[in-house]
Amino acid sequence: MTVVDDFVCGLCLLKTLNNVYINKQVTTIERNLDELFYFYQTAQSIVNELTNSIDADILRQFCSAWQCHKKMIKAKQTPRKKALRNKEIQLLQIVKELLGDDFGNMKNQIYNKLNSIIQSSALVECVNSIIRPYLNTCKNQPSQELLNLIMFYHNHRRFVAGERKGYTPWELITGNKQDDHWLELLMQKVQDNL
Repeated sequence: MTVVDDFVCGLCLLKTLNNVYINKQVTTIERNLDELFYFYQTAQSIVNELTNSIDADILRQFCSAWQCHKKMIKAKQTPRKKALRNKEIQLLQIVKELLGDDFGNMKNQIYNKLNSIIQSSALVECVNSIIRPYLNTCKNQPSQELLNLIMFYHNHRRFVAGERKGYTPWELITGNKQDDHWLELLMQKVQDNL
């Protein structure tokens, strides 16, 4: 049974509760299943592509190491970060012994492919963590101007940790360097509109 099948089975079980509100929500979710799981199809196609050129056991080790790496980046506690980093190193060491000189190139290729999988839930959580404090201050009734300001901040602020440390979302999307701080850019926009 696949992940999608398990999810659909869970929705069917929710329907058995015979709650009008829940059934309405489940129906909405069912209509959007393709959009909810498009990342899963992308991931499956990437794994299939890699399986054609890499031994399945080696690929499994690389994927496990990559998952440890992703979890380590998100971990907030230092002991957990260290444990995940050590686990990634152990998994990669096994593969390194099997591959020898091909290890570095293969690791980069696989990690880059796996990093191209867009995790929509991570994006939603990120945006929610940014917006939530501001929504609380305006009693969940933000103005369009406030949303525009939050969007500008998010797109032009520098990441202070993780793989994207030192970059802004705008730089990552456009490939252009952003020299000014986001507040300076905002002040320039304000002055241009006066």
